Amino acid sequence: MANRSRIKMSQQVFERLIAHASDDGVVIPDTDQKRWISRLSDADATLMAEADVLGHQQITRQIRAIHFEHNAVRYFAVLGIGEAESVPDGLVPTELTPGTLSMALTQSDIQPSAKGLEILEAIGDLHGGVKGFNGYELSAITKLFPSIEIFEADQNYEYTANVVRVLGALTARSYVDGPLAPSDTTLKKVSDIFQSGSEHVPFENVLQGMLSISWGGFFLELYRAIEQLYAVPRLAALVEAWPTSLPYRRLADLLESHLAWRPKEDDALAKIIAECDGKIVGPLRESFSGHREVDQEITAEKVAADIYKIRNSLVHFRAALGTVQRTNEEWDNMISAMLDLVKDVYRRHGDRFNFEPEAK
Repeated sequence: MANRSRIKMSQQVFERLIAHASDDGVVIPDTDQKRWISRLSDADATLMAEADVLGHQQITRQIRAIHFEHNAVRYFAVLGIGEAESVPDGLVPTELTPGTLSMALTQSDIQPSAKGLEILEAIGDLHGGVKGFNGYELSAITKLFPSIEIFEADQNYEYTANVVRVLGALTARSYVDGPLAPSDTTLKKVSDIFQSGSEHVPFENVLQGMLSISWGGFFLELYRAIEQLYAVPRLAALVEAWPTSLPYRRLADLLESHLAWRPKEDDALAKIIAECDGKIVGPLRESFSGHREVDQEITAEKVAADIYKIRNSLVHFRAALGTVQRTNEEWDNMISAMLDLVKDVYRRHGDRFNFEPEAK
């Protein structure tokens, strides 16, 4: 249980407002006077002082999330994203209070969104030195910062234990003004992978991809998520002949550090795709169908080669590789298929890659 000073937390919030106004050329008077938000209840004041902060994730200057818990209740404060069109299962919006607002502001370095004159109007004339002052209304301070949403989380949903997964699921459902134009189907897949994907999925990559300013950036983050497992098919064959309980991650590390072995990327990707069923391979194959010269048998190796060629064209800047030209719809189909692939390979290999197998 934490033991924070509520007085210091209030100081931190109002010092930030005063400094921001000063940067905007506006002087807030009586900065030596105490300022605070009106108290709601003893329970809320206790939460403010004693809640345990268990996670923090920042993805832009103004978008971030904080995971904190108090009295066996799990909370997420999400700052700077728009209102979600729908809320993922396991999260319930809850009312912002002085305690939760103070937690969100002091546990992040988020800056006010208000102009200096707006801050002056809100806090300039009122402070602890004015007779009858009993604290600012919560709404008067909330409006000076980017949007802040508070959610209570159902701990029976595994994904709510991870701040990146919660932020990702909410961001996918509030993506209206995002830089890309993914279809509803793709956005649902993004939200779904955060909510129900294997715990081993590198969710930071998926989140960074979703927030990329280009489809190519999104593609590369999903490619990197799969790349981590490239050694798995050959390691699985190796441990059949030479049993070991070492996690594949550790085994891959040993082979690369001691023998300088690592899988050849296109070959490894082909082996991973070859393990997938038609529901995964079919959409991958179709997403490249408009860029093949003639009808031909499309093997796992060919699908892998198509993906690897896109990867190389995005990563390298050589004339021979050219640039990747795809319509919005083609990119959307490709990303949608890659999301299915990421979810599938981590469902099948995530545990063994990271953990020793359980004794039978």
